[in-house]
Amino acid sequence: MAGQECLLVKTASEISLKSNYVRRFFTKKLVQSIKFALKRNKIALKSVARAGGRLYLFPEKPKKAQKLLSTISGIHAIALAQHFKKADYAEIEAQLLSFAKKFLKKGNSFALAVNTSNNPGFSRKDLENRLGQAVMDSIPGLKVNLSKPEKKIFLEIRKKDFFIYTEQQKGLGGLPLGVEGSVAMRFSGKKDELVAAFLLMHRGCNVFPVVKKKTPALKKFLEKLAPFNDYRKFAPTEEKDLPSLFEERKIQAIGTADTRLDEKSLAEYKKANSKQALLILRPLLLLPEEKKKELEKLFK
Repeated sequence: MAGQECLLVKTASEISLKSNYVRRFFTKKLVQSIKFALKRNKIALKSVARAGGRLYLFPEKPKKAQKLLSTISGIHAIALAQHFKKADYAEIEAQLLSFAKKFLKKGNSFALAVNTSNNPGFSRKDLENRLGQAVMDSIPGLKVNLSKPEKKIFLEIRKKDFFIYTEQQKGLGGLPLGVEGSVAMRFSGKKDELVAAFLLMHRGCNVFPVVKKKTPALKKFLEKLAPFNDYRKFAPTEEKDLPSLFEERKIQAIGTADTRLDEKSLAEYKKANSKQALLILRPLLLLPEEKKKELEKLFK
């Protein structure tokens, strides 16, 4: 019996380092981001479950959803997986062998990676040995290579169900959007502003754009950031309306795209800081040029 296609999302490792309370809060925010992104792209999410640094998503269009989630901060990796409902050894072995026969062929080197952290009733090492041997007995000519296999099969086993997949897509990492408060940032259409805003969002900040005057060109420019904002479009605020933005959105800091590190510029930053009651964030100041160019590719 074929499994149900779904997405297995591994949350960013930084989230797992938090206290239980903070981890639950961050995970809740991440789930909200995922739901927003899918809804704005008209993909229904049938259900979502959480356990041990994992999110198990059942969207209507898993492959399309996987691509969308590549822009969501707080995700370490996303795997397109097959879901099976009965987690006993016989069922696990039967479904694994059926899966392996379609994926592996004679002469392949392979490895089996099993995660039993959400089902203490199984031993990871024991399962890897038993199931690995079962696969080799079922498909003659296979070779085990644990360090550099040609093909790899992953098993995630929970108490009542399990998942099989073969590869995972790297996520953005970072912190879920909205866990670190609200930041106002001025935009004039320079590409450095996109990178600076992305870095702030990647660290969990909600960014609220401020412009001298709203124009179609600036609106189009800001659309490049929307995929990293859970696909929500930005509504920029003109400078003359700053007081209402600060009050309504409870702005906690101001972001800039400052990059210069010469003595004169540093003095100007210090002067600006002394005149501003809010914290001024300058995420580009010590960012290596190579890293900045890499991030610029996100907006092409």
